Amino acid sequence: MSHQAAWIKERYANLVVDEAPTPTPGPGELLVKVKVIGFSPLEAKIQKSALIPIPYPNILGMSFAGIVENVGPDVTDFKPGDRIATVRDGPKAADPRFGAYQQYALASQTSTSKLPDEVSLETGATSILNLAAVATALSIHMGLDRPSLANKAEANGKKILIYGGSSSAGGLATSYATAAGYEVVTTSSPQHKDFVQSLGPSAIIDHSQSREELLSNIRAHGPYEAIFEAIGLPPVVDMLAEYLHSIGGGTFYSVLGSEKPLPENVQCKFAPFSLALDKPEHRDFRTWFYTELVPKGLQMNIIVPTRPQWVDGGLSQAQEALDLMAEGKVSGAKLLMDPSA
Repeated sequence: MSHQAAWIKERYANLVVDEAPTPTPGPGELLVKVKVIGFSPLEAKIQKSALIPIPYPNILGMSFAGIVENVGPDVTDFKPGDRIATVRDGPKAADPRFGAYQQYALASQTSTSKLPDEVSLETGATSILNLAAVATALSIHMGLDRPSLANKAEANGKKILIYGGSSSAGGLATSYATAAGYEVVTTSSPQHKDFVQSLGPSAIIDHSQSREELLSNIRAHGPYEAIFEAIGLPPVVDMLAEYLHSIGGGTFYSVLGSEKPLPENVQCKFAPFSLALDKPEHRDFRTWFYTELVPKGLQMNIIVPTRPQWVDGGLSQAQEALDLMAEGKVSGAKLLMDPSA
């Protein structure tokens, strides 16, 4: 049995739709009919810059949602017919059978969430990958509290800055931190301000202002317990470094990191944040994330999903989705695709 997949057959190559053998799930694995691919800008960077070394030919795609078709011999928490969202975890990055850009893919049971009936596959696909990065960045790397899934958290009196509240990562970070009781100051363009306001921040700074006005507003709303940069643009990283230098130094976390030297009293910390979920010392957090935060957080609207932007045409248009992200033509949305459309 075989199915259609969008292959990257050699380094830097464009995607080509071709057949792939439909795998049989082994221990700890699920075979899933992919219904919604969730595209990530990181995938465009992997294609064009080989940011993360992978063997070729391969199938890109770090997250998707779909319906379980079959399960491995030792899998007891999932069954055929379950609706799931999943992240391609670190150990599977090199294995094309786990790539999202295909009609059937394998998933690891330990990096998969079973979705309640109230949570659509679309919502699962828009949220799970960026939420993994956000939750690990804020609560593992930065040491911030987790949100409560039982009741609304009491305000803890601590203020944090999340730069880029209209981005996929920044929007999820804003709802995550707000739900944990933090007073969140974030940024947005006027175009996306209404959506960002729905996430619950205490203040929104217009990031279409001049650099000087932005810095002035960031200073006026501070100081901050922690700073998370969710845009991934060098000018933003540089500006936050300038802000911290101006107040005596400090540390901030970024989805990009710094490409040039920073002032001696400023640190910009970057990591593939969600890879922390693969570490044995974070096994309890991983379990909480996939079995509690994703399904219950989305079901209870504690976590507000990123707005979707569908790419029509099925797998033949997967390269178009990568190009849109590489060219910076996606704003305030997560690109999605039905691979069988």
